[in-house]
Amino acid sequence: MAALGLDGWWDDPAYNQCDTVSLRAEFILAKLMQRDAEKFRAMMADLYRKLGPMPGHMTAFEWQTILAYMGANPAEIAEVLTRMGLSGQ
Repeated sequence: MAALGLDGWWDDPAYNQCDTVSLRAEFILAKLMQRDAEKFRAMMADLYRKLGPMPGHMTAFEWQTILAYMGANPAEIAEVLTRMGLSGQ
C-alpha cells in the first residue's frame, strides 16, 4: 500500500509550533493538499458538499477517510489519529 511519508512532518518547524488540535489539523490538511492538490480538493468537495470541515472538530472517521483516500497506510493513519488525540475512538 502507498504511504504518505509522515516521517519528516513531525520535525517540521511549522508542526512544532502547532500547540492546539486545530493548528495540528490545519498543518496535516495543508500537507495533504501539497501532496496532491487536485485529488485533495475533489475528495474534500465530495465529503463536505456545503461547508468545509472545521479542522479541530473532525472525527476519527473523517481523518481515516481523508488519510486513506490520500494514500496513507494503516500505520500512518494510526499515527495521525494519535497525534490528533483520536486514537481511542
